[in-house]
Amino acid sequence: MTMAAPPVLTVERRTHDVAGALAALAGSVRELTSVAASPADLGPVARRELLSGFDRAVATLTALRGQVLLAERAEGTWRGHGDPTFEAWRARTSRAGARPVMVQVRQADTAAALPRVGDAVRDGSVTPDHLEALSRVVASADPQVQAALAAPEAQEELLSVARRVDAGTFGRAAARIAARLDPRGLERSYQAQRAARYLHVTDATDGTRISGLLDRMAGHRLRLALEAATPRPAKDDERTSEQRRADALGALAESVLTDPRTSSGAAVRPHVSFHMTESTWVAIRAQRRATEPTVEEPAVEPVTLDDGTPVPPSEVARALCDCELTRVVVDARGAPLDIGRAQRTYTGAQRRAVVARDRACGWAGCDAQARWCEVHHIRWWDRDKGPTSVENGVLLCSFHHHEVHRRELEISRAGPPDPEGRMRYVFMSPSGRVVSDGAVDRGS
Repeated sequence: MTMAAPPVLTVERRTHDVAGALAALAGSVRELTSVAASPADLGPVARRELLSGFDRAVATLTALRGQVLLAERAEGTWRGHGDPTFEAWRARTSRAGARPVMVQVRQADTAAALPRVGDAVRDGSVTPDHLEALSRVVASADPQVQAALAAPEAQEELLSVARRVDAGTFGRAAARIAARLDPRGLERSYQAQRAARYLHVTDATDGTRISGLLDRMAGHRLRLALEAATPRPAKDDERTSEQRRADALGALAESVLTDPRTSSGAAVRPHVSFHMTESTWVAIRAQRRATEPTVEEPAVEPVTLDDGTPVPPSEVARALCDCELTRVVVDARGAPLDIGRAQRTYTGAQRRAVVARDRACGWAGCDAQARWCEVHHIRWWDRDKGPTSVENGVLLCSFHHHEVHRRELEISRAGPPDPEGRMRYVFMSPSGRVVSDGAVDRGS
């Protein structure tokens, strides 16, 4: 009769096996390191083989790590180290941080709940990115949907899609499969998102902070709107993608405020009001007319918003260039004495004529569409006494309109339209340096 080995010997043997496997893995990594140390010296076939091998190895290691994570969580030995949760223990001991660990555990749970998918990740036929996309769907699904997704036929359908498409497309396909299995669950999830929605807009010393959570449909509409207001950047546009999205959000807000259909419920539609004293008005006009900046400019009260927030000079210049102005005369105590009639500098008919001629932003290489652009006076309306005419107008997106005023740029037309039918303009600094040449090929 054969005696079973004592448990302690089994543990010792398994520990020895783990040490040997890790040593073998470390040796393989060292060998790969020496081979891939100079990837530029490898041929394209060898590089692609390496990339494919790396992808399979990462997938296998991800699946195996998930199995070990779940076993460690089930064993519970992590509780003796003072951590409130398994995820907190793992985040501390791995130094990966809370969010990556949550992703690791969520993927491990999904691979365990859908074992055929887990096997496909382990053998490298499905990527960890596909597993992550599926894990987000599974984590947000009701228990009955999770059970339906774990059915063998549902797993085979998921794997069939995963092997054909990229991870993003697979995530959407998995969501559609889950919605098909539980149509009411989709609506429940959406209503839960709607109930959790919020938006915070807070003025701080360093700017206005925005944070919030939208339901997926509202988020989709916002993303499309931001993309519509964020065209392909021009060559000189050094903004980050985050800055461009922030500018697009500002353009959307400005578009709403200038839309005649927008109503505040009062007698006039909402608009941004700038408050300034007579001395400030005179000083701004003098500064704009000056050919050279004075060494010591007089101190004047800043222009403010309704709530007293100071307005940057470049914003004042842009507003004075192209806005509706309402005259409000106040006495020494600030009491309104007279309110003049609001008048638009460019009428709708004039704007349509400028759009028909310029087609889009006049800055070379900028593809901002006309509906997101503003009409700028080539000869500034305030500084140069430029007329409000189609001839004196140029279409500029919000970003380049800001740049023109910030850098005091001069604009001239560069002759006939380009091959796309768009008018060409040259932008020059006060020193005469060409900043943007309309003759440059927009597509280059």
